[in-house]
Amino acid sequence: MKLFKQKKGIALLAAVAVVAIAAFGAYAYFTSTGTGTGDATVGTSTAWDVNETLQAGGPLYPNPTIGTGDIQTNTYTVKNNSNGQQFLTQVDISIANANGSPWIAVPGCSAADFSVGGEAVGVTHTDATQSGNLASGQTVTSTVTVQMIDDNTNQDACKLAVPPLYYSAS
Repeated sequence: MKLFKQKKGIALLAAVAVVAIAAFGAYAYFTSTGTGTGDATVGTSTAWDVNETLQAGGPLYPNPTIGTGDIQTNTYTVKNNSNGQQFLTQVDISIANANGSPWIAVPGCSAADFSVGGEAVGVTHTDATQSGNLASGQTVTSTVTVQMIDDNTNQDACKLAVPPLYYSAS
């Protein structure tokens, strides 16, 4: 008992008690709650990259029946340039200028002299064969046919014409 009456003994006993309490995890603490805010950044869609890659067949001559005679087959690709997936619904193809405006080579020769994709004369062809989710950088390939239709008139204005195809992917 003499040990506990001395200052050193009391200090030692206090130190042992602190170590023992710490070893058993007897800590005192408070609890609380909190909230906060933050942001997430979402990207946006990127325009499809559409390119004609091959022309087979031709030259084109007037033919009275859509789907027969001189037909040119054009191969084109659609590429997803986005950093994420994008859904390709369809590609609309028509005889038109690069900005989509009506094409007239010279008076007397226009889109109305041609069939695209076997559609009625001068009508836009819709190709949904490659419809689907495209991963970033993915490319799909498709084809479309072009034909000159005989409209029972003089079509000399179309001689050596180069009707442009306009592709619009969505």
